[in-house]
Amino acid sequence: MRSANRDRPDHRSTALRAVTAVLLIAALLVLPVSANSVVYAVSEDGSTLFAEASLVNQSGYLLMSPGFIGEGGELKANNVTLTAENGTVVNTTKKNSMELTFPEGNYTLTYDAPIDGNLIYAQYLVPFNTTVLLPPEFHTNNLILGPVRDGGVTYTGDEAAALLEEMSVDSANYGTVVVWTESKDVEMRFYPVSYDTFFPIFVVVWLVIFGIAGYRYWRLRRKPIYP
Repeated sequence: MRSANRDRPDHRSTALRAVTAVLLIAALLVLPVSANSVVYAVSEDGSTLFAEASLVNQSGYLLMSPGFIGEGGELKANNVTLTAENGTVVNTTKKNSMELTFPEGNYTLTYDAPIDGNLIYAQYLVPFNTTVLLPPEFHTNNLILGPVRDGGVTYTGDEAAALLEEMSVDSANYGTVVVWTESKDVEMRFYPVSYDTFFPIFVVVWLVIFGIAGYRYWRLRRKPIYP
């Protein structure tokens, strides 16, 4: 005998599929096609930073330096160019000394800026994927000489070469790649590769000096004092 419910339509399942479809369509409408991203390339002599940012549904961008006491200051950016998807150059205005504004949309922003003290620093209005390209003449990710902060991941050797190949960048021009994913803050410092040789020697010399000084102090403390 056939069940009375066998041929009855499953309204609950149909409703669930309909709700799921609506949610997926809403997610596709809300989420951007691609994430906001920026690539910074350091010049061969380490004096200039070249930036190219891909902006998705954005109406502003920060150009900031760390300032004297970390409060944030104006970045002395040069050759600032904002280009729309159709290739048209779009005018920008300054909301203040640190923020560019423009009509909301998808753009490519390029500029260059001087590097002070081998420091790369950026803040964003929304999370960005950030990539820094260092020439072979420089290293980073040393806790003392060149720290990488705010969750940046450093790649060298074959890993860096693979990333550069994906970006269609000549690996002969860059030896280190640093990547931040969906971060609103970026900070790192780099240093000449020669420091990798001289810094351990410097540390050993100072350890020897402190060791000798500490031993002499210990000997003086143990020396009896006669009236």
